Amino acid sequence: MKQKPCSKAKISIHDVAREAGVSVSTVSRVIRKYSNVTPETESVVNEAIKKLKYTPNAAASRLGSGSFDNIGVVFTRSADMAFHNPFFSEALMGIGHVLEAYDYSMQLMMYDDAEREKEKVMVALASGMIKGVISLSTRYYDMLVQELSNSQYPFVILGRVEGNSFKDNIYSVNTNNREDSFKIVDHLAKLGHKRIGILNESKEYLVNMDRYDGYRRALLSNGLIFDPSLEINAGYSLDDSKKSIIERIKRKNDITAIFAKDDLKAIAAIQGIKELGLKVPEDIAVVGYNDYEIAKISSPRLTTIKVPVYELGVESAKMLIRLINDEEIDNNECILETKLVIRESCGFKKNNEQK
Repeated sequence: MKQKPCSKAKISIHDVAREAGVSVSTVSRVIRKYSNVTPETESVVNEAIKKLKYTPNAAASRLGSGSFDNIGVVFTRSADMAFHNPFFSEALMGIGHVLEAYDYSMQLMMYDDAEREKEKVMVALASGMIKGVISLSTRYYDMLVQELSNSQYPFVILGRVEGNSFKDNIYSVNTNNREDSFKIVDHLAKLGHKRIGILNESKEYLVNMDRYDGYRRALLSNGLIFDPSLEINAGYSLDDSKKSIIERIKRKNDITAIFAKDDLKAIAAIQGIKELGLKVPEDIAVVGYNDYEIAKISSPRLTTIKVPVYELGVESAKMLIRLINDEEIDNNECILETKLVIRESCGFKKNNEQK
């Protein structure tokens, strides 16, 4: 006997958008009677609503009206990649402390597919399930940020956007990744290193591109020629990073220092160097980025850029709440200070090292 479905599939706001030939956010603006919708578009959307007999979700409407307050925190990565990195847990702690103080809840949203990310986040906003968005990083071409910038929904990004076409419409909290990368690679060059490798990560994300740019500028500033063979693919895991370092040194042992764009990858590089019977920093110096707690207890202790990750989370949450409350914000781009922390791994004189 053919089984019957337990219930009929409910018409969603996505179905209405498809029928009307508009975006989900446009349907949401019509439903909420925003003024920035043309009469023609409003008529088309209302016809689609009538035709499909669409009824907005009551619970979602209550959420959107303020009975409950959820903030969507977008990782732009899969759960595996997100939770293996201390950056995200530290940023979440900062966000969580602020949201708790203002009686908001946090909804984690993790997607490694950009198209699906955009779709899911915009539906959550349009349905009222979340009142605003904090994105923990940005891609070079970020479809979600593009969509959010064309909507009325409040959002804040940890990072920056590429280009100036819609920059004035975006609120962000960030550090100066280009200058900080320049600073730490320049430090290696000033110590006399001529062959400085970089443990590189995906250029899909702007933070990685900015740190790569700082690395290259530091080489040029010190009269060093950039050699593509100095670029080592960090892969997706710490094991990938270690294997890449081992393979590169076995193939050609000409690197005297390595800049890793994350402390965990730097420590993986140190492990790989040690497995080859070499010493850090005597044979190869290693520096990292972010100054996680493990950087202070690694052997040798890691020279790195201290990034105020917790404060990035705090400031992004505060900024978003001000946007939700329609409060004035003096500067839509908040840049936090960082610090070069010099420890043993770079080979600098011990009596000048910092804790």
